[in-house]
Amino acid sequence: MSIEVQQGKRGLTDPDMVRAILAEIPDQPLDTQRKMNYFVKPRWRRLTEYEVLSCYAQPTPDWIPGGLDWGDWTQKFHGGRPSWGNETTELHATDWHKHRDPAKRWHAPYVKDKAEEWRYTDRFLLAYSAEGQVRSIDPVWRDEVLNDYLGAYCFNEYGLFNAHSSASRDCLGDTLRQSIAMIGFDKVDNAQMIQLERTFLAKLVPGFPESTDEPKREWTQGTIYKGARETVQDIWQATYDWNEILWACHMVYDPLFGQFVRREFFQRLSSYYGDTLTPFFINQMQLYFSQAKGITGDIFFECLGDDAEFGDYNRRVMRAWTDKWLPRTVQALQDFMGIFAKISKISGVTDRAAVEAALGRVVDDWLVDFADRVSYKADPDTLIATVMKGYK
Repeated sequence: MSIEVQQGKRGLTDPDMVRAILAEIPDQPLDTQRKMNYFVKPRWRRLTEYEVLSCYAQPTPDWIPGGLDWGDWTQKFHGGRPSWGNETTELHATDWHKHRDPAKRWHAPYVKDKAEEWRYTDRFLLAYSAEGQVRSIDPVWRDEVLNDYLGAYCFNEYGLFNAHSSASRDCLGDTLRQSIAMIGFDKVDNAQMIQLERTFLAKLVPGFPESTDEPKREWTQGTIYKGARETVQDIWQATYDWNEILWACHMVYDPLFGQFVRREFFQRLSSYYGDTLTPFFINQMQLYFSQAKGITGDIFFECLGDDAEFGDYNRRVMRAWTDKWLPRTVQALQDFMGIFAKISKISGVTDRAAVEAALGRVVDDWLVDFADRVSYKADPDTLIATVMKGYK
């Protein structure tokens, strides 16, 4: 009697019937594919916690390369613009979800890092205050340079922070949004640390102003930051392509102007004027710069610049953007050179040869870390000579 007939008579509750059915099943797996098939393609050997919690959290339509969701969304901007669209950037990608933060940070470790940095900052400031270290700072450096010019740089960082708002909104992937938001928050963290230092000095030094009125006046009306102010305004207010905003900020302007101001001016010169407070904060800013370099390097070099279909095209666009933003950055540096007329000349430190050498270090780093990666040709001697026209 066939199994089918037996099923009709006795049903599948009969133990003999169950054994008979199992006997006719081939003793082989129905599927020999034993490899895990992720919705998310791991960047590394295995899917990380960062990828599990970050990837495909945003409902990206399937007509965006790499998106998994079907169709568009009922929510639209005024005028009918969709929630996300490929038209928001000139660059192209076969997969907008390919980017990963090399440090594998997501919300919890990011907050943990910030909390640890603040606890260490609190301990440092307590010791600095208790020992009276502020007495060693040169009064001119403290009252003019730190108050006016470091204070004015606060607005540079705050403006760049705001420039990340539209980029984090318009970008086309979850990991992109998370990374852009983090490096944007690092910029406002820089601004807050500068004001924290000024507030701290106001508590230790009678008459030192806590108000941002003087730094704001220097930023908005002064000549030292004129080129920087105009460049930051254009990155923030006049640029609509979210990738161009990131490129202008993190691949041209900040690696040149930001690095010279932070590393080669405030950090390098502070110790010569008895200032051990400012380098503490600048070192944290340099950590953020390094993290941003890793993130944007992955976006532009590993993902977009090496895209199998659009890599060559993307690199041409990046070179065109560099042509646009490099002259503005050079002008910002040239204007900033006027700051050396405000401080004393120290042989081997603030004289022309020393400043030119400092500028050369920044330019050399930029050529190797950024320009060469997209085959952008620039003459370092010409760049340095142009900037040094502003040195008095």
